[in-house]
Amino acid sequence: MIAFLKSGLPLFGVIALLFISSCDKKPSESTIQANGAGQLIPDDQKPVLKFKESSFNFKSAKEGDEVSHDFEFTNEGKTDMLISNAVASCGCTVPQWPKEPIPPGKGGKIKATFNTAGKSGQQHKTITIMANTNPEKTEIFIEGEVIKKEKQE
Repeated sequence: MIAFLKSGLPLFGVIALLFISSCDKKPSESTIQANGAGQLIPDDQKPVLKFKESSFNFKSAKEGDEVSHDFEFTNEGKTDMLISNAVASCGCTVPQWPKEPIPPGKGGKIKATFNTAGKSGQQHKTITIMANTNPEKTEIFIEGEVIKKEKQE
C-alpha cells in the first residue's frame, strides 16, 4: 500500500480498488441459501419438496362453482423446509400453505381453490411455490373444464 501512496495514487483510489476487488468474494446464491435461522445451507443439504401429485384434474365444474384440492407433499431433504410464498397464475385461484417449518421426513398440504365465476371452457392454472428448497421454485397445476351457465330468460 505504501508503494501506491509513493506512486502518487490518491488514497481514495486505493480504497476504491480494495472495495471493487472484494465485491466478487461473497458466496453464490445459487449454491447456498439462508434457512429460517439465518444460517447458510449448501445445495446438497437443502430441503426437497416432493408432491404426491403435481397436477389435479377436476374433470368438469359448472361456472360459478369453487373447486378445491389439497396437494400433499413431503420434505425429502436434510433440513427444515420453509415455504415463503405460493402464487397462482391468476386471481381466480387462491393457494393456502403451511407457514411453519416442515422437518425432514414430514409433510403438509397446499390447498388450491379455483373460483370458476366468469370462466368457461378448458382451464389450466399454475401455482408456483417458493421455498428454501432445491430447486427454489416448484409448480403444481389444477385443470379441468368449466361448463358455461345457460342464460335464463
